[in-house]
Amino acid sequence: AQAGDLAQDQSSPGPVASKNSPNMAPTTRRPALLPAAVALVALCAAGRFALSFVPASHSAPSAAAVQLRSRVARHASMRDSEGNKVREPKTFDASDASSVVNSVTVEYKKRPFGVLAYAPSTSGKGAMIWKMSEQSRYPGDPQGQAWVGGARQYMAVKRVAGLDVSTWDFWDIMDLLDDKILDNSAGIFQSSGSGGMGNEPADLPVTVEYAVLNDAQPTAAVPGSDMGEVSPGIDRSDDRFKDLPRDATIKEYKIPVAPANYQSQIVESLRASVNSMPEPVGHNGPRYMGAGSLNEASIKQMLASFKNGQLLPMKDAYKLAIDAFDILVKEKTLGRINVPVGKKVTVVGDLHGQLFDFDHMLSLAGLPSPDNQFLFNGDFVDRGPWSVEVMFTILALKVWQPTGVGMNRGNHEAEMANHFYGFFGELEVKYEKKMTDLFAEIFRATPLCHVLNNEVFVVHGGIPGPDPRVWWKGMDNQISFDGRQIQISLSEIENSNRFMEPNPDENPLMVDLLWSDPKGKDGYGPSGRMSSGIYLFGPDVSKNFMEYNGLRMTLRSHEVKAQGYRYDHEGQFPLITVFSAPNYVDKAGNMASVAVLTNDGSKLAGPEFIQYSAQPHPDVPSGAYAVGGPLHPESQAAR
Repeated sequence: AQAGDLAQDQSSPGPVASKNSPNMAPTTRRPALLPAAVALVALCAAGRFALSFVPASHSAPSAAAVQLRSRVARHASMRDSEGNKVREPKTFDASDASSVVNSVTVEYKKRPFGVLAYAPSTSGKGAMIWKMSEQSRYPGDPQGQAWVGGARQYMAVKRVAGLDVSTWDFWDIMDLLDDKILDNSAGIFQSSGSGGMGNEPADLPVTVEYAVLNDAQPTAAVPGSDMGEVSPGIDRSDDRFKDLPRDATIKEYKIPVAPANYQSQIVESLRASVNSMPEPVGHNGPRYMGAGSLNEASIKQMLASFKNGQLLPMKDAYKLAIDAFDILVKEKTLGRINVPVGKKVTVVGDLHGQLFDFDHMLSLAGLPSPDNQFLFNGDFVDRGPWSVEVMFTILALKVWQPTGVGMNRGNHEAEMANHFYGFFGELEVKYEKKMTDLFAEIFRATPLCHVLNNEVFVVHGGIPGPDPRVWWKGMDNQISFDGRQIQISLSEIENSNRFMEPNPDENPLMVDLLWSDPKGKDGYGPSGRMSSGIYLFGPDVSKNFMEYNGLRMTLRSHEVKAQGYRYDHEGQFPLITVFSAPNYVDKAGNMASVAVLTNDGSKLAGPEFIQYSAQPHPDVPSGAYAVGGPLHPESQAAR
C-alpha cells in the first residue's frame, strides 16, 4: 500500500485532514513533526534557482525606480514555503492577463503534490512553483503528481478548486493548498496555518490551475517530440491505437523469465561474517538458536519479548533472516498451497509494522499449524514503528513451518519504499545499516502470489494489466479500455523473474501484481496512485483472468477497507480485499480482518472473516522511523 494506500472508494476512510481541519478524526496523538520534505529538498535541490531580469531601458533611474528597487531588495530576504531564503525573488501577477500565455490544470488525488517549494511575488502576493520533483521516484509516488500532470517550475498558482487565488497573500494560498504533508500515512503533518484568512485545506481531489507566464515559458518542443514512445515491434498505425492522442506511449508487456538458480553475493558474504560473530553474552531477551529451537511456546515468548522492547541479539537476527532467505529463494514466483479436506488456511492482509495489532490477530486466529496454514499477503513493514519485530516474527513462523506459512511480496517490500517509509531507518536504529541489504534480498526472494487448491488466487495488488502498456498525459480515471487480448497463464507467472526491484518498464507483470487496484467499471483505467506504470482493472478483467486459469476467486490486499474487507468485484468470480492493520497509521479508524477458507470436501468454502479493532500500544507515532520522522537516523543525528 504505497505512498498513500488509503483506498479511494466509498468504503474507505478519506484523506487525512490537517490538524486545523474540523474533519480530523479523534486520535490520541497529534505529532507536530517537521515535514520530511525539508530533508528531501536538501537532498534533491542543492542548487539555487534564479531568474535574471532585463531592465526596460538604460536611462538614469528615477526616484520611484530607486524606491522600487529598494523594496525588491528588502523582499530578497523573504522565505519560500519551506522556510528557505528566496535570494532572487520574482515579480509576477497571475491575475494580469497580459502576462499569462497559457495555463495548465492538474487534479491532485492525494498530498503531497510533488512541489518541493513555493515562493511569493515580491509583493508578498501569489504563489509560484519554485522547486519541484521532476520524476516519480517509484510507482505510485505522490510526489510525481505535479510533474506527470504538466506543472512546471516557475508556473504561478491561478485557481484552486475553481477559486481565483492569484491576488491572495502567499500564506493564505499555502493554507488552502496544504501541500506540506510528505505522506499522510506516515504521521508527518503540517503545522498550524500561517495566513490571515484562516483557510482550511481544500478537499481532495482538488484541481489547481497554473498560469504559464510570458517570461518563464517552457522550452519549445522539438518538432515531432510530442509523439509518445512506442516499443519496437508494435505498429503505431494499428487500428487499435488510431484514437490515441499523439503523446500516448505504447510499450511492450514484458515477462522476464526467472533464472534457474538465484545466488546472492550479499547473502553469501554476510553468511560468512555472521558465522564469525561472537555469541551474545548476558543477553536478556529472545534468542534464535536455529530452526530446531522454534516451536509454539518460543514464538509466543518471542512476541511477548518484542512487546516489552526486547530484541533478538545481532547474531541471532542475522541467522534467522538468512535461514528464511534460504527457504524463500527456492520457492517459485507463484507458490501453491494445498489445503487438505477439513483443514483451513488464513490469509492475512497488510500489517505495516503494527505489532500490538498483529499479536492480537494471532490470539484470535491462532498460530500456524497443520490444521491452519497461513499466507501473509504483503506489506509486512513500513510506517508502523515495530516493523522490525513484526518482520522477524513472520520469518520465525516461516522457518518454523516452511510449508505451512506462505509469504507474498507487497509493494512495500521494496528498497525505495523501505527507505522513505521507515523500515530501513528502523533496521539501522535497532540493528545496523548493513542489515538493510539483507532484507532487500529477502524481499526480492519473496514470491509475488499464491494459488490455494488450484481455486483461489492470492496476490497483494491485482490482476495483470493491459498489453501493450498504453498511457498518455491527461488520462483520467473516467477512462476505461479493453487492453488485453491474450491472457497470462499461472505458469507464466510461476516462472517469471521476481529477483529485482519493481520497475514498470522492465517487469510490468510484477508492478501489476504488487500495485494495481480494482475498479467498478469494466476495462482498464489509470490508477489514482498517479504513476504511468499503474492501472486499475474492472470486474471483466478479473473474471477473464480467473476463467482462463480455472480459478473462481481472488483475494488481495493493498487498500484500507472500513470493515477490514470488501467484495470489490462480486458475482461468479469474486475479488475480495482483505486488510489487516486496524486504525491504519493511528488515523484511519478502520476495522481489520483476516480471511479464513476451509476445505469442505468439494471446494474451499468461505471466506469467513475474523474482524478486530486496534489495540493500545506505546506512544510511538506511526512514521517515527520514516524520512523526517523523529526516530529516523538522520533526525537523531541532527539533534
